[in-house]
Amino acid sequence: MLVVLTGARARLKGTALAIGFIAGQAIFLALVFAIGISSSPDGRNHPAVVDSIVIAFGVALLLTALHVRRHRSDLAARGANPRTEAIHARLANLRPVTALGTGALLGIGGPKRIGITIVVSAAIAAAGLDSAAAVALAVLYIAVATVLVWVPVLLYVVLGPRATEGLANGQRWIAQHKQAITFYPSAVLGTVLVIDGIVHLAR
Repeated sequence: MLVVLTGARARLKGTALAIGFIAGQAIFLALVFAIGISSSPDGRNHPAVVDSIVIAFGVALLLTALHVRRHRSDLAARGANPRTEAIHARLANLRPVTALGTGALLGIGGPKRIGITIVVSAAIAAAGLDSAAAVALAVLYIAVATVLVWVPVLLYVVLGPRATEGLANGQRWIAQHKQAITFYPSAVLGTVLVIDGIVHLAR
């Protein structure tokens, strides 16, 4: 987003990218959720399924934390990624219409984002919630999952180019503390989810 917001026609391209990103995330979530609903035609709550998904997600987070802890020196020493630089170069030269499509593809995401979306959709589908509650949870997830896209755009729309300096400072801070930012939330949330899922299964 910082690359797009520091280029020409930043407001228009940033807004288009954000709309596409949110739409891509929402469409993919709705698709996976519809598949989950169709696989549970009775529409009832399946607590064992939900608890199993929660435990699996918690274990995945703990494995992520363990990986970061074991390879923290490698991550700290890792330089610029040529693939990332190539993506940045393309993003800097996007046209507004292309930004919309690019945002949609990025919203669907790579393996990590797709995996998390599948877990969230499966948990919502298996919980047996009414339509309003399920939609509310889906909207909340989309808002959280896309926060790093729509917040920078919103700040830029309100503050203009002044916002890019703050965003750049935030990006530098995150780059300097990426190991801690990944390790501690993953370890804490993973532990909580695993314990919560096991306790509910035991009951």
